[in-house]
Amino acid sequence: MKTSFFTSLIVIAVTTGCALEQEISRTPRTAAEQVLLTQAVEQALVNFMVHLPEGVNVDVDATGLESDRSRLRMTNADLGAIDRPSRDILYIRDLVAAELGRRGYRVSARDTESPYLVRVMVESFGTMQGSIFVGMPPVQSVLIPFSLPELTLYKRQNQSGYARLHLDFYDNRTGEFLGSTPKLVGRAFYNQYTVLIFVTWNHTDVTAPPVAGQ
Repeated sequence: MKTSFFTSLIVIAVTTGCALEQEISRTPRTAAEQVLLTQAVEQALVNFMVHLPEGVNVDVDATGLESDRSRLRMTNADLGAIDRPSRDILYIRDLVAAELGRRGYRVSARDTESPYLVRVMVESFGTMQGSIFVGMPPVQSVLIPFSLPELTLYKRQNQSGYARLHLDFYDNRTGEFLGSTPKLVGRAFYNQYTVLIFVTWNHTDVTAPPVAGQ
């Protein structure tokens, strides 16, 4: 009798508690999410060709689509400056400027004009989340004060960072278009696993990932 009861419980848990969910992050950026984003951009910039003479002065600017998240965070004070670049775009611009500097190019100050312009076109920049859960979700009784915690047989929570961009090069004096890089793509992932409620571990390609409790 007991064996049949526990067998039935496991079957019900597996058949009713298995879920695959893909969603965007709805929470403020955690340390893990920030590292995923920054490492994705850094990976995208590992190898690219610069269509300019070596060591010249360059201006660097950047543009990209506004994310839904940044739009939701806008206050009334921001409405008068809706064309202001987001902090994400400015961060990517400065990463590109630093990479150009490491390659011997001189990045001009904001109030000066250089003979060449590097425009960073940010095509995609963000994170995605997904989860797979096998087990019994938390149970809360409405009629009587009775509840059961989540019973996890297997749970996987995936989070990935993605960056896609390219660079356009212009002659600042004539406006002539000089060329573009290919699509520059970077990815990073951070996965968390739980088996039989208590056994947990992480798998990631992030360098020195943040760990809770340390």
